[in-house]
Amino acid sequence: MLDKHGRGTMELRILRYFVAVMEEGSITDAAKSLHVTQPTLSRQLAQLEAEMGVALFTRGRSGIEPTDRGAVLHRYALDILALADKAEEEVAMPESSVSGTVHIGAGETRAFSLVATACARVRERYPGITFDVHDGTSADLKEHFARGFYDFLLDCNSGENAEFNQLALPVHDDWGIVVRSDDLLATLDAVRAEDLLERALIVPPHCLNRTLRQWAGSVRPQLECQIVAIHGLPLNSRYLVSADVGVAFTYGGLIDGQSDAGDLRFIPLSPCVEATHKLLWRKVMPTKPMQALIDELTPLCE
Repeated sequence: MLDKHGRGTMELRILRYFVAVMEEGSITDAAKSLHVTQPTLSRQLAQLEAEMGVALFTRGRSGIEPTDRGAVLHRYALDILALADKAEEEVAMPESSVSGTVHIGAGETRAFSLVATACARVRERYPGITFDVHDGTSADLKEHFARGFYDFLLDCNSGENAEFNQLALPVHDDWGIVVRSDDLLATLDAVRAEDLLERALIVPPHCLNRTLRQWAGSVRPQLECQIVAIHGLPLNSRYLVSADVGVAFTYGGLIDGQSDAGDLRFIPLSPCVEATHKLLWRKVMPTKPMQALIDELTPLCE
């Protein structure tokens, strides 16, 4: 298909074909999963490559492999199709029904317990509502929220967000470190930045240059040089600490609160560093499933 300027425009159908081939690794297998003939699929892929002006695949005995440009298109295609499916779901929802999926982006925090309680209450009233919870780092979650993939974002310590509706959650997390029980640091009631000099550190992305920069103070440059691993979610850091790779920055209760984490100890920071949380959503008319979650969560936050 050509636009008014004569340029090729990708159809969602062809993008779905492209993604299927990427996932199956074979035109033959992709054609079967799509219920189209192999020649039809081959023509569509050739048309896509012609419109893009680049090769998207290499074809060998082992099957189809993406080129560098093909890998880039695959990432965008997944996002485009996910957003298209979400839009179709919301538009097609009957006016009289309260059903559908609510998409929530959230990192690991005890504040999510309130959201979970609200989800349970929503399900009691509206069994047709389901929840799709996306975990990840703050940066990735915020990017996808800004691009419209999530209905809500559980946001941590990012200050004012005037462009979004927001609901403050009355739960805070204390920053600290998790160490092995046999570590000398485990004897402390609280840990100062100076106590961590010359220690291998495991941190979340952007930890020491954002959330904890004031706490680290003058020793921040030294601590940054001591980072040996970066973790996206706290559970992974637990295994690194147990293996004696280093000590991990995280919220209290996420790792040490697990029943099988007896070999680890959480130590709060001194002075105390608290993380506060808000639920964000766009300043547009929410869908009925979204409004149901807002209605259930708001009383829990008062």
